[in-house]
Formats: sequence, C-alpha cells, structure tokens
Amino acid sequence: MLRKVEFGVAAAATLLILYLSVRFFIHAGPLWRDEVNTINLATQPTYSDVLSLLDRDSSPLLHPILVRLWSRAGWADPDFAMRFLGWLVALAMIVTLWVNARALGIQPPLLTLALFGAHPVTLQAVGSLRPYGLGTLFMLLALGATWRLVSSPRAATFAYAATMAVLAVQTLYQNAILILAVCAAALLVLGLRRDWKGMALALATGAAAAVSLLPYAGIVARSRGWRPLTQVDADLRLLLARWAEVFADASPRLLEVWVVLVVAGMAAATVLLGVPSLTREAPTARTRVLFAVLATTLGVALYLVFLKVADRYPHRWHFLSMIGLVALGLEVVFAQTRGLRWARAGLTVAALVVLLPLSTVGVTARNTNVDLIATYIESAARPGDLIVVNPWFAGITFKRYYRGEVAWMTLPPIEDLRVHRYDLLKERMVSPAPLAPVYDAIGRTLQSGHRVWLVGGVTFIPPGQVPVALPPAPQGAMGWRSTPYQIGWSVEAGYFVQTHAVRWWEVELPLDQPVDPDERLRLVVVEGWRRT
Repeated sequence: MLRKVEFGVAAAATLLILYLSVRFFIHAGPLWRDEVNTINLATQPTYSDVLSLLDRDSSPLLHPILVRLWSRAGWADPDFAMRFLGWLVALAMIVTLWVNARALGIQPPLLTLALFGAHPVTLQAVGSLRPYGLGTLFMLLALGATWRLVSSPRAATFAYAATMAVLAVQTLYQNAILILAVCAAALLVLGLRRDWKGMALALATGAAAAVSLLPYAGIVARSRGWRPLTQVDADLRLLLARWAEVFADASPRLLEVWVVLVVAGMAAATVLLGVPSLTREAPTARTRVLFAVLATTLGVALYLVFLKVADRYPHRWHFLSMIGLVALGLEVVFAQTRGLRWARAGLTVAALVVLLPLSTVGVTARNTNVDLIATYIESAARPGDLIVVNPWFAGITFKRYYRGEVAWMTLPPIEDLRVHRYDLLKERMVSPAPLAPVYDAIGRTLQSGHRVWLVGGVTFIPPGQVPVALPPAPQGAMGWRSTPYQIGWSVEAGYFVQTHAVRWWEVELPLDQPVDPDERLRLVVVEGWRRT
C-alpha cells in the first residue's frame, strides 16, 4: 500500500512539473539581459573570441559551448530555440531527480520533486538560458554518484562520481564549494569505517574536479579588475534573510512548510543516528543518513561562507543549488523507515498544495518587456529623435530587439553591449564627467525640436532639490561599488531633464501578463527645451 501511495504521489508531482515547465516555455517570452549576455558570448565568431570574453561572465566554458552548438542547428526563431533548450533541461531535471533517488536507494523521489522540482525558482532558473539550472542538476547527480562510491568503492563508481563532479564545476564555479562538501562528507563516512581505498577514491574525485578548474585561473584573475563593481555588503543577516525569502518564495505558508520539514528532519536524523535498532533491517541506512546530513550541513555552511566572501547581492538563482541540496538531504532522512515514509508522502502533498499557486504565477511571468518597448519605439520615434537606455545593462537586451533607425545610447555611454562590460563601466566611474555625452545628445535633440525616449526612465527629485554630484571612483564612500553610481547617475540625468525639458510623460504599454521585476522597464518621452 505504501509503495503504491509513494509512486502515485511521485507520478502526480512529475506530471505537475511537466505542466509547469511547459507553461514557462510558453509564457517566458523573449530573452532578458543575462540570457542575451549568454547567447552573445556563446555565438562569438570563434572559440578564441568566446575565451576572450569569458571573464565577463560568471560561469566556465561548458554551458556556452552547449548554447553555441545548439544555436548552430539552423533555427528559424533563435528565441524559440533557446526556450526549447531550457525546456529540455527541465526534462533533464525530472530525470535527474529519479536517477538520484535510485542511486541513493530511496526511490521514488518525493520531497525533491515537490520542494525542488516544483519550486518557482527552480522552474524559472532551469528553463532559462543560464547555467544555474544545469549546474545544479550536475551537482545533485554528483552527490548521488558520490554516495554510490561510498557504498561501493570501485573503478566504475569512481569514474561516475569523478565525471559528475567535473561536469558540476565546469558548469558553475560555485559548485566547487558544494563538491568540496560532498567529498568531505564521503571522506568522513569512509574514515569512520576505515575504508582506505574508498577514502583515496573520494579524494581523487574531489581532486579531479579541482584540477579541471585550473585552466580558468587566468580568466578568474582577469575578472578581479571589475569584480569590486558588483560587490555589496552581504553580511550574514542579509544572507539569511535572502535565504528564507528565496526558499519560501516570499510566502509565509511555504516558509512554514520548510521550517516543519527541516525541524522534523533534524529530529528524525538524530534519532536514526542515535538508535541503531531503528535501521537494523537496512544496515546501510544509518550510513546513508550520516552521509546526507554531513553533505547537507557542510554544503550549507560552506556556501554561506562563499556568498559572504564573494560579497555579491544574492539573487534568487544563487540559492538554487541550496534548495536542491537541502531537499535531497531531507529526502534521504524521511525515506529510511516506514513511519517516516508515510510522513514523507503526506508532507510532499502538503508542499505541492502550497507551491502550486506560487509556481503557477511564477511560470506565467514574462522575462522582459524591453522587446515591447523596442517595438513601440520603432513605430513611434521619428528621425532626429534620441533613445537613452537606463540603466546601461538594459542596453544588452535593447540591442538584441531594437530594429529602428533612431540613434540610441546608454546611461552612462557603454560602447560594447555584447556582454556585461563592467570594465568599460569602470572607466566611466573614474571619469570626472561621465554623463557629459548624454547631456550633449539630449540637449541637441530637444533644441532641434525632436523627442528623447528614456527607456527605463530616470529618477526625478522634488522641486527645489539639487542632486549631489558623485566623485570619481573610488574617492567617495561608495568605493568601487557601481550600484550607488548607477542610482546617482539616474538622479543627475533626471535633474537635467527637469531643468531643461518643457514636458515629459510616461508611456503605458499594454501587458496581458506580469513581467519579471528584474527587467520591467518604464518608457518616458521628453520634448521641448528651455534655457536655465
């Protein structure tokens, strides 16, 4: 009876994820800037060109190569092709969760399907043209493969574990932290049973992953020149708050589900490890639980340290591997005894009930509205007008979808918009007058009687106030952090419009679905000139 219930719930969860992934495929729409960055990088004329720009991205070469090969299949609609690739990765995610459940001896998967597979963050990240989804799948496969190595240390299991570990770090740099945690957990478990051969193979697995990253040393070193521009003060309080927010998708009910599962899982793991008689019928059960608890605990701790050291703002996709790791750890614990398995099935159903409305909303959001703005301007703008895109990185998307003849520039001006050129932004930050070209272009356009189209708008301050001019970096309190400069430049440009333009208004573009807030831009039209 229990077996039928488990497979029935797992089948329902699998079908639900398939349904949600199809909805994302249909509704995600055009590519947003990070996705455009990826395809622009991957489709450079030569592999040498790809390597020359790889330090401007946040992942190794494996994912760009996959995108490059996929894009060469002669697709009539490149955006459709990339969305279809994302859907195939979503299918691979489902297969991964079932394969991992088999490798760990806990099939069918239940909690991983619900908590990870049906999670809005997972559906969005896996279906997008970024490496986070694929990288997380390889990381989870590496965990399952490493358990097979622990339970049966031999050449075949070592080859499988080493291959998955290498693929994981070759897709995402930060997976190296989690592979370290998984291999450390394997070493501890193997050390307790004094399996020297197994320990050697576990060390070799981690070493293979580490050695595979050595060719990227120069690329990572080059990125240090612009990395400070993306850093924030990511203290532990911010990281934990973002962790809770992302895991719960800002839903109090889902947060309650996670809290109940984690607390119950910790209690169950303590009992299982402390009372050997509970797992007497399956001698490897305690070892499996110990491995999963160690891998999850070490992985969470080391990953939080990594995020703190990196000092980058923790976006939701940065927690994707964490969601998968914690869900898999809970899965292992709750799959060990008959009573816990019944609880696992019930908690899976509860999690799906809470997640379904959240995921349904998440997968129907458009990734960007910049393509709509570009299309509107193509028909509404006239020769002699000017387009200014703010912030500058939105120009990466705008460049892909704008087909008009009207001249355009970014705020501040960035000449190369193939990828995120923070190195060029750094040059603007050290300039004493970074917005002078923008002011000159706006002034000439308005004085000649033409309009300025502000894609992304600018920031208007109350009348009578004057913006504070930012000193060239890194002289001010902001140091090299680019976000305060981007905010300040928007205020300065807004003040220029307020003091020189006659009128401005915002264009409301019709939308029949929500747009991801990461790239939902305004469109403001400015006209008329007055002397001050």
